[in-house]
Amino acid sequence: MSSPVINQDMIQEVLSYLPASKIGKFRLLNKECNTRSYESWFLNLNFRRANQGRTYVGTRSATGANYISGYFLEGYERGYKVDTSFVHERRDLENKGVSIDFLPQGEEKIKACDASHGILLCVNDTGPIPEYIVCKPTTKQYQIIPNPKVGSCDKSLGIMVTGLDPFRYKVFRLSKSPGMNRSLRTFACEVFDSDSFMWKRLKNLRLPRTDGLIFSNPVQASGFLNWRSRNNNVIRFCLKTETWSFLHTPNVGIFPELVRYEGKLGVIRHWINNNQEDVHGLWVLKSSFEKSWIKVKDIKSIGVDHIVWTPSDNVVMLSSWDRVCLYNINTEKLDLVHTNKGLASYVCFPFCSDYEKVDLDERRNGLTIGN
Repeated sequence: MSSPVINQDMIQEVLSYLPASKIGKFRLLNKECNTRSYESWFLNLNFRRANQGRTYVGTRSATGANYISGYFLEGYERGYKVDTSFVHERRDLENKGVSIDFLPQGEEKIKACDASHGILLCVNDTGPIPEYIVCKPTTKQYQIIPNPKVGSCDKSLGIMVTGLDPFRYKVFRLSKSPGMNRSLRTFACEVFDSDSFMWKRLKNLRLPRTDGLIFSNPVQASGFLNWRSRNNNVIRFCLKTETWSFLHTPNVGIFPELVRYEGKLGVIRHWINNNQEDVHGLWVLKSSFEKSWIKVKDIKSIGVDHIVWTPSDNVVMLSSWDRVCLYNINTEKLDLVHTNKGLASYVCFPFCSDYEKVDLDERRNGLTIGN
């Protein structure tokens, strides 16, 4: 007698009752499950069901919700941070107190985010010695980690959760150490492991003479941190193997921009179609171990510069120097989130988190819970 076959509809129905942290594990097991779990109908259904009647020991939201999805938005004027706020992906819902205001007093800036687990890396660089802080905003927990070994300015930082039971994360840092040339081709590399609670110096990153690194926040996808080079290549670092790899972006259009889409690395390229319309095309890396790209969809330009995908597969966050918007690709509905008449810039961090406390190692005396 053959075993009964469970179709994808039944699987999605069961998954819709689970918290976001559990769904992430199932995404790794099945390609179709991964794709469908990012569709807006599933995310809305999961939000209603998983957040209904749930209670957890420890900190949780005022409504009892067990996860929240959106992005952190930092505004800058003349290079100085003026504001940090969280905006819910669903604009009909309010931000239930999610912020970084619980961190020690100072001018903390968000430098990196693990968007799938709701973990931020913040830096307070107002004093003579920078302070590096790993935190979970939904539970108001934070941990101050040791300073890096290389005493120089940060060029780029990334963070990734590498284990949940026990909780473990790694921080990656690119910097310019004293004595290095001023080119954008050689960088000092360091990794902080929460398990050893120490920084480890790696071999320097050396790029070809014909290329250089564009300083930006790395895009995290499939266990890699990804940057764009000046020749429009992708520079990748695997936190598991601590090795580098390189690949080309699709040779279509101009101005490539790296994004995370359905947990995979994506790239957006711009061109003008036959109707003289500005179009942004999205390609996604076929798999983390291949170098081929798959065309996914086109997005008509609405005059906003930067695109960052939210956890939903049909909603994008758009930003330029004076405004930030949420744009639904299917309905072509534009929702204005933030405006600034002055000369400003925005840095955006997609964010999805549950309200369960993480198992930071209290033996290090680094765990602190905000009031």
